[in-house]
Amino acid sequence: MEWIEAKTIVTGNKSMNYDYLAAEYTMNIYRGCSHGCVYCFARGEYYKIPDFDRVRTKKDALRIIRDDLARKVKKGIVTTGGMSDPYNPQEREHKLTRNALELINAYEFGICILTKSDLAVRDIDILQDIKTHSPVNVSFSITCADDELSRAIEPSAPVSSRRFAAIK
Repeated sequence: MEWIEAKTIVTGNKSMNYDYLAAEYTMNIYRGCSHGCVYCFARGEYYKIPDFDRVRTKKDALRIIRDDLARKVKKGIVTTGGMSDPYNPQEREHKLTRNALELINAYEFGICILTKSDLAVRDIDILQDIKTHSPVNVSFSITCADDELSRAIEPSAPVSSRRFAAIK
């Protein structure tokens, strides 16, 4: 795993005017995405992220997230997955998203997860705990229902049938 420096991870959401991202904060533990989707807006020139297909992890992420949450005066919803899937293949082993959800729960924030991965099901126990005090939303991006087509346009993402199973 490649580590990159970060000073903060849970930041104020500058996109509050968009109804689909009605969250006060954003969080991205990882930088880059390994899904390789042909339609990805984040891989484009607008964001100018070199080697976007290479996933890097923010060093000391859990300490930074803990400190960021502790400093927040206002509770709110934290969105993750807007720029990097929180359930990329590295997450299976390192469980940084899972541990971040535990912190979000401990500090009584809500969570909105945007993902293409069925791995989110692994964390349903924490999501249910968060739901006792704050909003929880897990959104799966599914471009098509056909697994063969899914592999062609999202070559390294879990196939659509796995995402449908996770929703169920």
